Amino acid sequence: MWKPRIVKWLLAFIAVLGIAAELIEPLGNWFEGQSFLGGSLAAFIALILFDAISESDPKELSGVYVLADLDDLLPPMKEAFEARHIRIDFSGFSMETLLKLLRASLDRMSYEKVNSRELTLCIIIAHLNLPMSLPGKLEPAPAGAGLPAGTVYFSDSIENRERMRDNYTKPNWDELKGLLDRVHERNPQLSISCEVRESPQIPERKFYILNQEKIFHQPYGIMEAQIQWRGRSHRILDAAGFGLRYGKARIIGWDMRSDSRATRAVAEHHMEWHRNLWEKLQYMKPEDPVIADPRWVPPEERGAR
Repeated sequence: MWKPRIVKWLLAFIAVLGIAAELIEPLGNWFEGQSFLGGSLAAFIALILFDAISESDPKELSGVYVLADLDDLLPPMKEAFEARHIRIDFSGFSMETLLKLLRASLDRMSYEKVNSRELTLCIIIAHLNLPMSLPGKLEPAPAGAGLPAGTVYFSDSIENRERMRDNYTKPNWDELKGLLDRVHERNPQLSISCEVRESPQIPERKFYILNQEKIFHQPYGIMEAQIQWRGRSHRILDAAGFGLRYGKARIIGWDMRSDSRATRAVAEHHMEWHRNLWEKLQYMKPEDPVIADPRWVPPEERGAR
């Protein structure tokens, strides 16, 4: 980054020197007699220009984030919790990764007085009480099916949906409610709103929206896995997190405060997608929900019911 600055200052110096040589006759006459100095200086400038252009880092696009690991989202999440009005939007399968990102900030709010006035969590999760092919089960194709050896069929797995519900979605929701209970106890002045909505749409990626300013998306991959559930082994097709084995970029983000209009447009595009889904799920509900109590309420109101 220092080379382009040197080039700018050097060019500015040459320009000033050239103007001075035109205006101040003795200085101009002296430069006319310094042919070696002039030629060497020109070659030197050309060399620096070439070196700076060839080796300087490419310019990063304003407001675009390329993250290699989920932990890289912790700093922007922490920053989001410094706001007076905190809002976190999420969509994904079971809120497992969301809980990992929220835990540190909510823990801090449970033992510190904070200046924030509102905390809003809008969470969309996959509905797991209807058949789905991903995640699903894998079974060997019949030998007479005319398919290449080793081909497997994928289909719905009741067992895996039960495992996801009982081992992930429900415990995650219970833990999140417990964290909010403690935050409310320590900061009763904080207005807390938290709701979970179940979507019939199988998520292809996780979305994290921080204070309606930054949006990050993390694609789901696809991989085989062997799980144990209720004493039996099951071969499944899992919607695994899109890990580093697929490349250096695991999570991509865009900032609504970017100087780039294209970056702001991409951020708004993804936010509108999430906003549309959230609003539709306000009146489109599953007949048999996974989460029976989708809204957090303070403990004192729970006891009064």
